[in-house]
Amino acid sequence: GRDAPAVYALISLIEDDDNAIRRTSVDDIADMMEGENGRDWVDTIVGLDAKRNICAVASVRVLRGIHEAATAVVSAFIHPHWRGRGVGRALLYWQDGRARQMLVEAFGAESEVPASISNLVDAHMTDRRRLYIAAGFFAKRTYQVMYRDLAGGEVPVPARHGYRVLPWNKVPQDQIRAIHMEAFQQSFRSPLRALWWDDAMNHFDTRWSFVAVDAQGDVVGYAITGRPAQRWVATGRPEAYIYLLGVAEAHRGRSIASALVGHAVAAASASGASRIGLDVDMSSPDGAHKIYEHLGFVDEAAEVYYTIDQ
Repeated sequence: GRDAPAVYALISLIEDDDNAIRRTSVDDIADMMEGENGRDWVDTIVGLDAKRNICAVASVRVLRGIHEAATAVVSAFIHPHWRGRGVGRALLYWQDGRARQMLVEAFGAESEVPASISNLVDAHMTDRRRLYIAAGFFAKRTYQVMYRDLAGGEVPVPARHGYRVLPWNKVPQDQIRAIHMEAFQQSFRSPLRALWWDDAMNHFDTRWSFVAVDAQGDVVGYAITGRPAQRWVATGRPEAYIYLLGVAEAHRGRSIASALVGHAVAAASASGASRIGLDVDMSSPDGAHKIYEHLGFVDEAAEVYYTIDQ
């Protein structure tokens, strides 16, 4: 815990230097020390230089709130001055061994649930990607980050086919969460969908988040949009980000996602945000990338999901 200020300063410096897509917040640093509000099991080590300054940090996080899959997430940060000297390899070697130990301790040696060690890496960080591949990780998914610049005055297109888009607070939240859990039931890494909800709600902004209902008033889709405060501060550009967007399977193909995104765009624009972003799984069979392009979003960066399945 005493290392937290130095770790935060180091990670902020590294992320600025790397032009990282996601930025680490003070809450993330607290989680690195304690686990997600004490729920997950996290082990973190630091690397010191000759003057005992922290120059690298690595963590392993075992997701204890999920029982259908045994998942360890690894992350590492190395000061640019210390790269190319084998530090990254040493940290990953420790992470791989420690993750396996922690998964066995958390889930039991006889556990039948699928186990994996994983991480998201910015596509432009080629050295980091080579390191993971050399260590036996596989690139399972690419997530394309897209942005639309906002000029001000954007207006939403009304939903069609008898659907309506309502402000978030007009609908009981448990109904929205139930649709989220259903919408992502068949998705890649579906056991993590409760975690995705919690993470999105950490950034959630009620001004820019919306719910779609059918003619009977039943929830059929939602968009959780938030304010990525850490990136605002890092880039100097006020932005909104659609963290989660889901539509119930029986209601897909009826432009509900487009209507939800359109409402988020208009609301963010009315608040004075200069742009709005989202990310899309490029393996998704529903053509979401083309839909977002049609809505004015353009590719900006990408993240690659690496994993070792046990």
